[in-house]
Amino acid sequence: MRILALCAALSLCLSCATREAPREIPSEEPPVQEAPESEPPAAQLEEFVVTEEIYTRTFDEIEDFIRNLNQIIRNEDYDTWLANLSEEYIRTCSEPAFLKAQSEKPLLKQGNIVLESLKDYFAHVVVPSRIQAELNEIEFLDEDHVKAISVVRGTRVVLYLLVRDGGKWKIGVW
Repeated sequence: MRILALCAALSLCLSCATREAPREIPSEEPPVQEAPESEPPAAQLEEFVVTEEIYTRTFDEIEDFIRNLNQIIRNEDYDTWLANLSEEYIRTCSEPAFLKAQSEKPLLKQGNIVLESLKDYFAHVVVPSRIQAELNEIEFLDEDHVKAISVVRGTRVVLYLLVRDGGKWKIGVW
């Protein structure tokens, strides 16, 4: 009788035990991917290649641009800052929806700051956050569109999206 009870208890314990899911064995072949509905134009398939000379020259140009921009921001010179913005940046950052979204950010909300214009955005967002911007690297999209990147506490952060406009770098959006 004891043996029967012991077998029943053992059977009950084994049926309640959790089992490890079977492990998948990796396949030697890559997974099959469905073909896209339409192929991108050939120009989009070609990657923009940057020589070391172009990188260095562009880095130096952008470093000078950001150094000057830092001084403009330090001086809180809104009109000169405005001259360094692309038309699209001005249009985008002046939109009420953009200003409202920025006003909802924790630091502004905590300070009860409501942005109503691009000038407010400059005073309450740009000046405090970009006054000491430091360029560490650049990343090209193409010859006229570059990300200015800073490394902050070990993390890469995009400082600016820059666009070359009439041979001059400007802050852009893209």
